[in-house]
Amino acid sequence: MKEKQKPQLDCGVDGINIMFATNYALEQDIYHFTRNECNKKIEYATLKKIKATNEQIEYALYVNLPKILRNTNIQPYSVLDCTKYASVYQFLFDQLTQLFGMNIPELIVTGIECSFSYTLADKELLKPMLNYITRAFISKNNGMHVYVKGVQSKRYEKCEIYCDTLQVQSFRTARASDCLGSLKCYNKLQEQLDHETVLEIQEQIKQQMKEEGILRFEWILNKRGVNRILGKNTTLWSVLSASSVRTLMDSYKKQLFETDQLYDRMNRLGRDIRYIMRKDAQCYNPKEFVLSHKDICELDYSFIKYGLAEKYGGNKRTAQKTASRLKTELADRIHFTEGLIEELRLLKRLLLAM
Repeated sequence: MKEKQKPQLDCGVDGINIMFATNYALEQDIYHFTRNECNKKIEYATLKKIKATNEQIEYALYVNLPKILRNTNIQPYSVLDCTKYASVYQFLFDQLTQLFGMNIPELIVTGIECSFSYTLADKELLKPMLNYITRAFISKNNGMHVYVKGVQSKRYEKCEIYCDTLQVQSFRTARASDCLGSLKCYNKLQEQLDHETVLEIQEQIKQQMKEEGILRFEWILNKRGVNRILGKNTTLWSVLSASSVRTLMDSYKKQLFETDQLYDRMNRLGRDIRYIMRKDAQCYNPKEFVLSHKDICELDYSFIKYGLAEKYGGNKRTAQKTASRLKTELADRIHFTEGLIEELRLLKRLLLAM
């Protein structure tokens, strides 16, 4: 039995959006801010001209805060990083001074990505967790963008067009009903690898992917959300402070647990699945029951075991024997997964202690 690694939770701020207007016109419409570290160029910000009038020109600046301090943004900009916030601010100010001279207006933050990166105890559960969380957010009333890909079972691996199941790669919700922002969830290491251009860092990420799985969950605040949480003082200098980051994390925690955004949805999904398992287990023979719920087997086989236990009147020994036999018999047709619910409990404990 493989040894599980210790789960880890990193919370903080990832990217921020800044808007400002000036009468100073730059030569280019877009600039990429980079810094050098160990002969590697790390891109950490992008400046774009978005609108020009007769009097002023509007610019949008996106800053990836962790990449000012580190090679990647896998670990967000946390309260501990705020000890360096003066140097982070100076770094940005120096880059802007090179472009605008002393014509830099006040930098107002209009969007913030609050995030947590969860390093799983069992990296093999990353895909099932993404699938499960996505299911929890699916609603008839709210649109959602989901990026998925097909996965072939061993039985059909030679077939080019047969898609056995779907695996979610990422999803993003529409703006929440509170109008503060939206939520996004994805495989952080895969996303980092897809966007990384430095070969040495790509190799580091590939090696990290062999050893661990990291789930990223983001709360993407719009301007209204930033103003609601941080008040009127949303200048860059203020947002970078420890008190602002702590306020954002407290609000993020409240959003996850008190406003029906994450665990209420997942708990309801778990209850719904168990209800279906209880009912369907009575209607099918055990093998038909497992085959008809292949997608549930690939989320967490414990749901199937629960249904079989109900079928046999609470006789767990018989249910366990049947579940084990079917798992062996159908191994070439179904990728069985176990431990998802326990992994979600680990994540919950870490989030509550955040």
